[in-house]
Amino acid sequence: MLRKDPFITGEYYHIFNRGIDKRIIFKSRKDYERFIMLLYLSNSTDTVRLDDLLNRQHKTFHEILVLDRGQQLVSIGTWCLMTNHFHLVVKQEIDGGITKFMRKLGVAYSMYFNISQQRKGALFGGLFKSKLIGVDDNYMRQLFGYIHINPIEIGFPKWKEEIKNQSLEMKKFLEIYQYSSYLDYIGENRLERNIINPENFPDYFQGVQEFKDFVENYFIEEEPA
Repeated sequence: MLRKDPFITGEYYHIFNRGIDKRIIFKSRKDYERFIMLLYLSNSTDTVRLDDLLNRQHKTFHEILVLDRGQQLVSIGTWCLMTNHFHLVVKQEIDGGITKFMRKLGVAYSMYFNISQQRKGALFGGLFKSKLIGVDDNYMRQLFGYIHINPIEIGFPKWKEEIKNQSLEMKKFLEIYQYSSYLDYIGENRLERNIINPENFPDYFQGVQEFKDFVENYFIEEEPA
């Protein structure tokens, strides 16, 4: 199916999708790590089979995240995995890059999940959703804040009601949550950093502390009046 508005090479987009009927799509650490490996490997003009790397070549999670992928389809600015959905901010690097990347990612993860859970049928609620970010730097900054505070809902389902008393605990939770790019932006040394390409995005923050303060202030400002 052709998109009504084709993706434009060089433009930035917010990409997101969720499980069909809002069902859980990540049930275990193994599921999260599988998707993370696919985030890295699917972002290539080459065809790479993850099962071959894991089962025949016996590559580990960390070994896969340092493989040479060749030319990338997109640049990834930020990513976040929740239990039933995910968010990405990407820049299309070649014509058709976003569509090819998301097709490879979605098909590969759906096949893995269906086999591991002994299920059939669609995993995601239709085609992935996208929104053109454009040239609004303030919107991009807000998006970086919004995406990176998403995990608070996992540790604190009623966080908007509890923020006055538990803001410190919420900040600490973000700093231990492994399944987003937040840790990479606050300077943690880990191989998941290879997934993102911040050098291909405008410099919205002057250093780690400004980024960290912005994200923390973002969820504090979400406190209801």
